[in-house]
Amino acid sequence: MAFQPGERVGDYEVVTHLGAGGLGAVYEVRHAISNRHEAMKILLPDQTDAPEMVERFRREVQTLATLEHPNIAQLRTAFYHQGQLAMVMELIRGETLKDLRLRAPITLSQALNYMGQVLEALVYAHGLGVVHRDIKPSNIMITASGAVKLVDFGIALTDKSTELTRAGYLLGSVNYMSPEQIGGMKANAASDQYAVGVTLYELLTGLLPITGANNYEIMMAHVNTAPVAAHLIAPMVPQEVSRAVMRALEKDPGRRFAQAGEFLAALKMDGGRSAVAAAHTTALPAASSAAIRPATALMGSKPHSSSGLESLALEDVVRKLANYIGPVAKIVVKKLAAQSEDLDFIYREAAKHIQGEADRAAFLRARK
Repeated sequence: MAFQPGERVGDYEVVTHLGAGGLGAVYEVRHAISNRHEAMKILLPDQTDAPEMVERFRREVQTLATLEHPNIAQLRTAFYHQGQLAMVMELIRGETLKDLRLRAPITLSQALNYMGQVLEALVYAHGLGVVHRDIKPSNIMITASGAVKLVDFGIALTDKSTELTRAGYLLGSVNYMSPEQIGGMKANAASDQYAVGVTLYELLTGLLPITGANNYEIMMAHVNTAPVAAHLIAPMVPQEVSRAVMRALEKDPGRRFAQAGEFLAALKMDGGRSAVAAAHTTALPAASSAAIRPATALMGSKPHSSSGLESLALEDVVRKLANYIGPVAKIVVKKLAAQSEDLDFIYREAAKHIQGEADRAAFLRARK
């Protein structure tokens, strides 16, 4: 059912419709006695006749009732109105991380701060056996003071709950989904860690680490394709941060951090070093400004000024390397060309960015 401003729902008066996402519609409401403004979430009309969705909504209420953390949107109460379950939560004055980064560039310091708070929330939730399963920028709220609130536990899994998902049906957002979830395995704390890694990579570089022309290609790439290290795309990103993100993005859950707290610790760098301190205040690539141009546009029609190599030779390396790692090959080659004029060095170092011994060998054999 939909509500209109001024309509009474239990002890609450509807102020305005805030939006819809996940399982339900969200309204700003005012408590009739305390006058406190809250957020009320109720199932969307087309979900109320689906027993699985009703049960999932009920479980979200029960999960949130066990969580009390400053970085997790807090449940106030829940009640039935005309036979339909409604949950009332704290009203968060702010915007999603997705909207924030589209509106204005953020700095490295802000990115690490926001995702550090997400990890703090996950340390707590995982400690209670709760796996979020849908970490992404649109489920991360940022208040005006910079506080993070993790929202939408609609598909969260607890160590006491049974799986509601039908066989062959994936839950979550494909761009942020871990390889094990795509493979049909049960999500765990390491799966949330992978989604945090994807989100932080996107903040740092302006690009998703895994892409594809359709959902199938994206899912297959999550399973089979190793992303290029973040600092190779965005040079202002310290290598310590890049290494932490890439570890979180390991295909094998066992190769990621043992727990979210270790990931958090890896992101807490020594800000006293001048290079790192300067990087913290540098704006990261915006979502729309980090698009990769064709290799010829990057290399130009003249030899690279810092290497003295013929542009055609560099473009040939880019073309061959791109067969294995995609368009980001031009960034890798440009960085290597700035370090040395030796083509053997460039080929040798470029090969290290290719996953798989056979492919690396084929790339090196392709040099004439």
